[in-house]
Amino acid sequence: KNVQKFTMASILARSARSLASRPVVPRRMMSGHSPEAAFADMNQWVNISAGMGGLCVIVAGWVAYFESQHAAHHAAHPPAEEPRSWKKIRSKPFPWKCSDCDLFDLNSECMIACKAK
Repeated sequence: KNVQKFTMASILARSARSLASRPVVPRRMMSGHSPEAAFADMNQWVNISAGMGGLCVIVAGWVAYFESQHAAHHAAHPPAEEPRSWKKIRSKPFPWKCSDCDLFDLNSECMIACKAK
């Protein structure tokens, strides 16, 4: 049997020789830049995202304020009730007892008047 005995010094010497004989090949950067540039880009997008989030909060607050003022305006001055003749277009009577009333308007004036007859 040909068994070689290696000491720690011989292993280190052999690995040092193999490392010294290899040419240094630069690593390919798949993303196109160094880790420092990637970190700087990441920080830039974190700041942009935080700024846009703040802008969204400001705009949402502005819209909420003006919408609340709009609702208060309508509460103080309700719009006049307009006749909605387009809601009661009948080409033929409905096929139930109260033929001029809608089926699911159970508590409407029309249904109450029809049932009172």
